[in-house]
Amino acid sequence: MKGLLKTKSAGNQFLLLVSIALVSFFLLGLIGTVILSALTGMDIKEMSDMAKWDYSKPATITFIRGMQIIQFISLFLIPTFICARLFSTDTKKYLGLRQPSARSYWIISVLVLILAIPFVQWLGELNRGIRFPSGIEHWMKTKEAEANKTVMALLSRQTIKDLILNIICIAGLAAVGEELLFRGMAQRLLIKMFRSHWPGIIIAAFLFSAMHLQFYGFFPRFVLGILLGVVYWYSGSLWTAIMAHFIYDGLLITLAYFNPAMLNDEVAVKLSSIALTAAISFIMMALAVNWMIKNSRTYYDEVYADDKIPVKDHPF
Repeated sequence: MKGLLKTKSAGNQFLLLVSIALVSFFLLGLIGTVILSALTGMDIKEMSDMAKWDYSKPATITFIRGMQIIQFISLFLIPTFICARLFSTDTKKYLGLRQPSARSYWIISVLVLILAIPFVQWLGELNRGIRFPSGIEHWMKTKEAEANKTVMALLSRQTIKDLILNIICIAGLAAVGEELLFRGMAQRLLIKMFRSHWPGIIIAAFLFSAMHLQFYGFFPRFVLGILLGVVYWYSGSLWTAIMAHFIYDGLLITLAYFNPAMLNDEVAVKLSSIALTAAISFIMMALAVNWMIKNSRTYYDEVYADDKIPVKDHPF
């Protein structure tokens, strides 16, 4: 099975990745829902209608966390490792599961995302201010509210046990799963398709943001996706992207635990009041990224040596 489809084109491999992910998510999601129904006592019809969920019930919270685990396994973990095994003879190397080219990348990778927080907040407020025709805007906001409701229900719980579980289930599973699928697999294949890393990084980030189905958080998540793609490519290690993603999410979860007012989406922030902080954030973030680029030892021909793809670009 190892390397069985290694010689297929990057386009065909990408389509196969998407197909396996959808089938795995549907089948295992269905099985997982049945199991969770039996464990929590929630009816299947109730599970399928978020409007009927009672977030004050422990069973509902258990169901939500169970679905996070099922999504991690069915959508991220299984498709990634099946495809990595089919497309290569060395799964760990193919996915970039190795040490970065320099130890300093562990620190700078986390620093890039932490420095980006004020800029991402400003971008989020800008994103929220975009207006559409009333019918479309109402639909978008409804979907946004549905997507946020489950996360808010988890983050609103104020015990140390809940904080730890949130860090594990929200930050941990997302960091590992999303980086494996979007950077380890999708970005790798997209770079292979375009013979250049920047288009691959940007398109993978676009798909990463679009997958969340939250338009009013699209641009901040898109930028974070680009930064994570940059971290992975220039450090040469997926572990640095996973760690940066985990610490970023874990920090926000912890801050929300100690300051629940952060969860209030109704509190609008004036763009002008955070513009200077956002500008400083952007400059510092850009300097950190520039350092990564200048010190990178990642070369296209080395990354894709086993794929026998013609050499094109330098890490810059």
